[in-house]
Amino acid sequence: MSTRPSLAPCVLDVTVLHELARGDVATIGLIQGYDAANQPMVLSTLATTRTLVDTPSAQATDAIRGLTALERVMVAPLRDTEQAIRLANLMTVTALDVWDAHVAAIADNSICPILTYDADRWRDASDALDQPLPIIEISEPGL
Repeated sequence: MSTRPSLAPCVLDVTVLHELARGDVATIGLIQGYDAANQPMVLSTLATTRTLVDTPSAQATDAIRGLTALERVMVAPLRDTEQAIRLANLMTVTALDVWDAHVAAIADNSICPILTYDADRWRDASDALDQPLPIIEISEPGL
C-alpha cells in the first residue's frame, strides 16, 4: 500500500526522480495526486542534476520541467558558502554522494521526510546523524 505523506513538505530523492524521468506512469500519477492534494514537495537541484546525468533524454528533461511546473513543488538550490560547508560536513558524517547529501540536508534542516522507492539506501546515513532522517518509502504508487 502506498503511504501518503502528511502536509509537511517531503523531499523527492533520486529514486523517485529517476522514475519520473523514465516516464513511469504510476509515479507521475502519484506526484500529480500529491500536488492536487496540496502536498508540498521539495526538489533538490543536485538530485535533479544527478537524475538528468543518468537519464539524458528530452523525455527526462521534459519530465523534470513538468515537475517544477506543479504548484506544490519547490526547488531547493545550494544557495551559498554556508550551505556548501554544511553539505560537506554532512557528506563526511554520512558518506553520502553530494546529490543524496543535499536531499538529506534539506530533510534534516526542514524536518521533512524523504520520499523514496528505497528506504534502505538511507538507513546508514540516518544512523550516522544525531536525529534520524524521516523516510517515507513508496511501495505501490498506483494504490
